Amino acid sequence: MATDDTIIDHLKKEIPVDEESLLLNPDSSVGLVIVDVVNGFCTVGSGNMAPTKPNEQISKMVEESARLAREFCDRKWPVFAFLDSHHPDVPEIPYPPHCIIGTQEAELVPGSFLSLSVSC
Repeated sequence: MATDDTIIDHLKKEIPVDEESLLLNPDSSVGLVIVDVVNGFCTVGSGNMAPTKPNEQISKMVEESARLAREFCDRKWPVFAFLDSHHPDVPEIPYPPHCIIGTQEAELVPGSFLSLSVSC
């Protein structure tokens, strides 16, 4: 059986990840994780993986994510947003190119999260 270090090293080689450290307030026992609420998946016509027409389920998910993020920020609880982003020269088979780093596809859905403080 592989050791944890070996598994982590293997994953780092296979999955390009930018690592950042973040210190949390030791008084925080809850937090919110938002995953892939980006234009490339949620905004009509914003890319290969985006909806081609308005989608009520996606709209509700974005609205609820933003509502929860505001509530957590108001309570000074941490909010983490993971944004799908890919290097242009690294295919993600079987998916078409999407959410390329530096494009609007890889950005949070506009308007929904703009009022949130980055430091919350």
